[in-house]
Parts: sequence; structure tokens; C-alpha cells
Amino acid sequence: MEEILKDMKLGQIIGIYHFEDSCFTVGKILKINSKYLFLLSYDINFKEDGIKVFLIDSIKRIILKSDYIEKNQKKIIRFNRENKDIFQELIENRVEISIELADGSIEEAYLTEKGEDYFKFKILNDNQNITSEEVITKDYLKRIKISNFIEKEEYKNFKVITTRDDEEYMAYDLSYNGDYLIFLEKEEFYDTSEINIIPKNMIENISEIEVKLDVKKENFYELIDFEKDLEIRQILRKCLENKFLIFVDNEDFFETKVGIVTDLENNKIKMKEIDKYGNFHKNSEIYFDEIQLLVVKNYKFMEGNHEEKF
Repeated sequence: MEEILKDMKLGQIIGIYHFEDSCFTVGKILKINSKYLFLLSYDINFKEDGIKVFLIDSIKRIILKSDYIEKNQKKIIRFNRENKDIFQELIENRVEISIELADGSIEEAYLTEKGEDYFKFKILNDNQNITSEEVITKDYLKRIKISNFIEKEEYKNFKVITTRDDEEYMAYDLSYNGDYLIFLEKEEFYDTSEINIIPKNMIENISEIEVKLDVKKENFYELIDFEKDLEIRQILRKCLENKFLIFVDNEDFFETKVGIVTDLENNKIKMKEIDKYGNFHKNSEIYFDEIQLLVVKNYKFMEGNHEEKF
């Protein structure tokens, strides 16, 4: 990949699959050196959300051109759930959705008809081309998910929804539509949410939770001079000094490490990790040679907040 990357131009927009899974990043090339690729990262609406640094040796798949990148944005969907049936809106607006089935499979699709005990879908491939038309029974459809842009920076009060098959969702803005619960699910520190539709009879429990972290939006990209020689240590130093949120990943990690840098040594970093409920819950040490992907989000912790909450 080093040979391919060295011929790319700064400012070029590319896509990268993370390791060997389905996680996908779209970003603008900021800098390439002998070891790392630095990208200005975009979310699903092509809104800047931070930077990502990839270890070049770990990159196995680069998308140079695609319909998604050419299009440069996804349609922003805002449903008026109080005045209109959400299923009819999906049909009338030809909204691309993700459907999760009882067998665990996930398909991208358009909803074309909703009957009493069934749904009709047009199934899409990765290029948004229709590959089949299918009828799926009501009890075989586990979840409908719609990506959605949000305007608020942070939501502090969530409900935790647990289902009978042990799924768990951090949810807000709940409402009901017939036999279905509709809610927004937002990952912390992203300006996107997902509209979820699940059958009411799948719900085991709904409980309250409050996210405690105190953060503010700030653009990390403006702190770095990408025209000068740059190493990952300099990025991490800025994260330490300014308390920016980082994600660190390696294909051998059990899960992505999320938190803030608390110390920077010759060959490793120390960080405080955040759990999915927004609480600091453990200390970690990560060696530089373990970092295959570093993500710096545009979220900065308020001074002293990480000490008080840990």
C-alpha cells in the first residue's frame, strides 16, 4: 500500500476499510509519511468529525472511487412521527434503510409495502443497486434502522432499552407506532443518530441513565500543522495537552479503547478509558507499535472533569 499511497495527492478523498471487518472510513488525505496515513475524517453526512491516523502496514483495502464518495453526502431525514405513519414515510420518500432479520443477517433496502403480517423490500447491494425484491414476515423482521443527522451536540439523558434477545440500546426520544417502538440511538461523540424501529413484544426492560461526562466541541485539526514533518507522538502530545477524546484500535484488540491520554512515555501512552455509559472505568497502557488506528474526535474534556468523574 505504501507504493500506492505515495502517488496520491494531498486533499484527495478516499475510503478505507478498517482491518478485515466492515467498518468504513471516508476522509481527505492530510499527510502521508513512511509509516502513517493522516486523514481528515468525515461522518455519513460528509461533515468533518476529527482526524484518523492509519498505520500503513495495516491497510489492506483502499477505495479510490465509489458512488458514495462521488455523491459526497447522504440524504438528511427528519421524520414527523406525530403526524404521519413512519412506515408510509419510508415508502413515499424511498429512504434507504438497514434491516436486521431473525437469522442475524443485515441488508440494505427500500421498504415498498407494509401489510398486516408482512413487509415488502427491495434489497440493495453496496452500490445501492436493487438485487432482489423480497417479502419478509412481521415476526422475522428484528429491527429497522435509519441513519439520521442531529443538530444538538450532546444528549445527556438516555434510557437503556434491553430486549429479550439480550440486545441493549442507548435511546432517547421514544414513541410508539402500533406494535412498534421508535427511538433514536446515538453513539456518544458522534453527530449522527440512528432511528430504530423494533417490535414492542421484544422489549424486556426500559430504564433511566444519565451521561456524566462534560465535554465541548472543538476542532482538533486546527491544532496541527500538517505541512511540517509529523509523527504520531506529536498528535498524541496535543491530545494530552488539550484533553481530546481518542479511539485506539488494533485488529487484535478485543474492543476499541476509548478515552483520554493521561501520560506520554518513550514507547507508550497511558489513558483513562470510558465505558459505553459515559463513565471513566479503567486505566490502560498502549505501546506505540500497537496503534494501528488512532482516531481523534472533535470533543474536548473540560479541565478537571476527567479527574472528578474517575
